[in-house]
Amino acid sequence: MGNRQVTQSSVRAVNHMAGNAAATAYVQRVTDEDRDKADKRRKRWAERDTTRGGARQAESFTTHDTPFGPYNERPGRGGAPWITTNMTQYPGTEKTDGRYVREEENQFIGLIPALDAEQFRPLVDALKGRQLSEEEIEGLSDDQCRAAAMLMGIANAEALREPGALKHIRSALRRQADPSHEAPEFLNDYPQGRVGGAQHENRVRSGRTRRATPEVETILEASSSSSSDEGGRRRRR
Repeated sequence: MGNRQVTQSSVRAVNHMAGNAAATAYVQRVTDEDRDKADKRRKRWAERDTTRGGARQAESFTTHDTPFGPYNERPGRGGAPWITTNMTQYPGTEKTDGRYVREEENQFIGLIPALDAEQFRPLVDALKGRQLSEEEIEGLSDDQCRAAAMLMGIANAEALREPGALKHIRSALRRQADPSHEAPEFLNDYPQGRVGGAQHENRVRSGRTRRATPEVETILEASSSSSSDEGGRRRRR
């Protein structure tokens, strides 16, 4: 599954997730102008998705195909489908609870840690609708294909729950293509992915919280990035 031992960088990322004093200081790294720009951009994404009509809620159990394999959706709570895969679809793979990332026995596990850094760019391209080549998929293990397919399903479900979320998620996943970007940092780049984070955007809009540096950077990078993103294809350690 490509799990990694907790590094010093990972510990810092987990502390950020916990919202401790270090995270509070970290917020100060971006300017108010940057944060205001990110707020406006994120709101614009939501308005654009709403105008387009957004995604459609699952009315019954449905299986969808992706370049990596199938995922299932069924009606869920909160206006978004519940995404699953099973052992019949992916024989011999490890069970997954569908969490982006979590810590267990001094290792990070979940959908994000399952993938190597170079596998996130094809995933983002697939979410943008690009047809992937066999070469881009053949290096993935069955467990990684299952994780990638679930991430595609969950990203589309998040977009249904919250207009504007899909572009935000794609940018957060693209940042994982940097081998030095630790798996738990995804939850700083996309705070809605945390347990209890579903109302994050509403809290920002109401002024009850502010976006921290990683999220601001993720939003601002989304519009400046392109399909020809630069960067090496090194294997995640």
